[in-house]
Amino acid sequence: MSKKLFKNKDIVLTGQYLGVVEEFLPDKQTTFIKEGQIYASKSGLINIDEKKREIEIKTHQEKDRKVVRKGDIVIGTILFLRQYSVGVNFYTVNSKIHFNSYYFGNIHVSQVSDRYIDKIYDAFQITDILRARVIEQNYNEYKLSTVGKSLGVIYADCMICGTPLKKIGFNKLRCQRCGNVETRKIANDYGNVNESLRF
Repeated sequence: MSKKLFKNKDIVLTGQYLGVVEEFLPDKQTTFIKEGQIYASKSGLINIDEKKREIEIKTHQEKDRKVVRKGDIVIGTILFLRQYSVGVNFYTVNSKIHFNSYYFGNIHVSQVSDRYIDKIYDAFQITDILRARVIEQNYNEYKLSTVGKSLGVIYADCMICGTPLKKIGFNKLRCQRCGNVETRKIANDYGNVNESLRF
């Protein structure tokens, strides 16, 4: 088998040699290791992250995959609040709708914003709909982050009367019906979300 050195975007076939474990961190989904050497477990385009020294294979099936991976953008609903985290059930992965989704994630208070958040309920409330990034998988649960301008709450209802809240500031929302003002970690497109969702 040829030991050709590959570059980003090169086409590789299943079973082709990609490098050694001393050189790259292999992707568990698209590569396999044998005797310290990394091989492609599927055909596609090679993707090398030079900073992290990670190597993976991108395929034409990437758009339709069902498995959630690190770096994916998800939209979901907050199911519960704990003292330092919230539980999120997510229904879209990279704008692809997942009916009867069993995907579940947690956002720790340290992953809410790049600004200091003292109490988790200053950023989220139950039933809020939010957009987040997957940062880690822990068995069948995912760690999520809303750090970033495009991430955070995209829809929220008033805790008093249930009316949809309108954005009035960087992190402030007001109820048009009862005047109640609430605080959230708001995505920059709150109230004007334009997601091109697909099945």
